[in-house]
Amino acid sequence: MDTIVRVQRAIDFVEDNILDELKYDVIASQAYMSSCHFQRIFSILSNITIGEYIRNRRLTLAGIDLKASEAKVIDIAFKYGYETSESFSRAFTRFHEVTPTIARNQESQLKSFAKISIKNTLEGKKDAMQELSKRGYTVKENGAVYHTRNMDKTAKWFEDVLGWYAGIDARNEAGAGTYGCVLPVPGELVNMQIAPFKGIHMFYGESQNNVVAFMLIEGIDKLYDFVKKNGWEKITEIKIQPWGAKTCDVTTIDGSIITFFELMELKV
Repeated sequence: MDTIVRVQRAIDFVEDNILDELKYDVIASQAYMSSCHFQRIFSILSNITIGEYIRNRRLTLAGIDLKASEAKVIDIAFKYGYETSESFSRAFTRFHEVTPTIARNQESQLKSFAKISIKNTLEGKKDAMQELSKRGYTVKENGAVYHTRNMDKTAKWFEDVLGWYAGIDARNEAGAGTYGCVLPVPGELVNMQIAPFKGIHMFYGESQNNVVAFMLIEGIDKLYDFVKKNGWEKITEIKIQPWGAKTCDVTTIDGSIITFFELMELKV
């Protein structure tokens, strides 16, 4: 069972038990994941936490009940997990922007938060990933191995300067990172095979004061602006190469060099 199907199974479980007490570990078990891993995957896929999803769905259904029935507000509050009418009213008003009393007694349009379909959500994410509007460039090819003696510091540099995502998967007895990856997209998307691996493998060891990666990208001008905006000055000016590419070098926090290049269109 792939990850998308498992996460959708957990969402279906939430919907089927929306009126009951829902514990994160029980929800995660429906996807055969730990609670922590499920919450991280869910947030990446849906752009909302599982807690927010449950709350928004309950308040959506509470609004429907309020409009369609004569039930007391306190009874609707209890039905959807609120201990007092006051706490329900506050949550209801934040979500719908009207009080329960106004919602019932006046013609008002209430908000609606629909059940999430992960498949449909991912279609939108694929389009958004292609844009990468904030960072302005996309990595196309790589195969780099990077050595560092301070993996935590190096990982943070990649996140702060290049806007990448970092994860340290192995540490020694002293707690120092011995293996990790830095990626231009979230690692969960790579693990789920939504995006290919285009990052750099990090290993514990002496850093190399030479070119450690030669990476084809799109948007080299945006890369240059992005790095400069983040306050990192150790980036060369963009050069036009005789072999048909624009290049620039970024010196990392360890003193290693990453050469980025973008192929230019051939003029005929």
